[in-house]
Amino acid sequence: MVEGPPQMALAIDEGAISGVGRCMTSAASGAPLATGTSVPHVLDQLRGPLRLFVTDQTRLAEALEWLPRYPEAKVLVLSQRIEEPLLTAAIRFPQVMGFLAWRKVGVRPWELSYITRRAMAPSESPPTSADLLLWGASTVTWHPRTSAERDQAVRAVEVVAMRFGINTRLAAAAADAAHELLMNAMYDAPVDSLGRPKYAADRRANIELQPDEVPTLRLTVDSSHLSLDAADPFGRLPRGRVFGGILRARSGRSSHSSSVLDISQGGAGLGLFNLFNTAAVFRVEVVPHHLTLVSWTLDRTVVQREQRGLPRSLYYVEGSPR
Repeated sequence: MVEGPPQMALAIDEGAISGVGRCMTSAASGAPLATGTSVPHVLDQLRGPLRLFVTDQTRLAEALEWLPRYPEAKVLVLSQRIEEPLLTAAIRFPQVMGFLAWRKVGVRPWELSYITRRAMAPSESPPTSADLLLWGASTVTWHPRTSAERDQAVRAVEVVAMRFGINTRLAAAAADAAHELLMNAMYDAPVDSLGRPKYAADRRANIELQPDEVPTLRLTVDSSHLSLDAADPFGRLPRGRVFGGILRARSGRSSHSSSVLDISQGGAGLGLFNLFNTAAVFRVEVVPHHLTLVSWTLDRTVVQREQRGLPRSLYYVEGSPR
């Protein structure tokens, strides 16, 4: 067994190693980082247990062959496009945390810092978008308890977003995302003492949540991003439903066959796909039986009609109770 402090590994093209490596080392408080262009060469440098392995989609298959030797390691993939093979890999290998958008200008540093920190310190509280975006970002929070309050919150998201300078089209997209996030948090997440869903059977019903079931919806806006976070206290959203639902929905869209869409459990699979498909960054944080945080982020610097053709990010992070 390898002894020593937890380490990280980075296997990507040589020209990108320096910038990505600096960001990882800073986020991990100086944890040792092995770098290179060859997966075996990078792993041969390790002198401690591997906690995070960052690579690109061209090297992912080779990296996954080595994973059984490093059962504690998490894998982050720098990708230009999240296609079916990458989603399939995420389903087959739970060590894959997700995919970070590799754009023409590289990665968003705050994203890489975020996922590095989560891999190296899984017991830390999941960060909200307000924690991740620029200092001075504006935030508004809602705690809807009834179906009527859900609808009020959705309308308020659109109004408040426009007051923060968001254009009408993006504000409407944010309202649509807020509705889906709240439907998942209010109808799909709550369970009774036996673990049985309480409200998922009829998503059209008017409901009133118990005080300990109420979710939090948070809108955060800075100069470059608009983010929505929905948090519930149940921690029941499994990674298979996230990656599997998105994969099946993509297949259904391309084949025009509704039979492959994941519409179980109140339609969460298709709803999650819609959230992923309209976001620049889509992340799910789960502390089992304690918390689910689903975050949807738009890039305000990109025209919305161009967003779907650009690289996007997708993460599933499972934390541990403090």
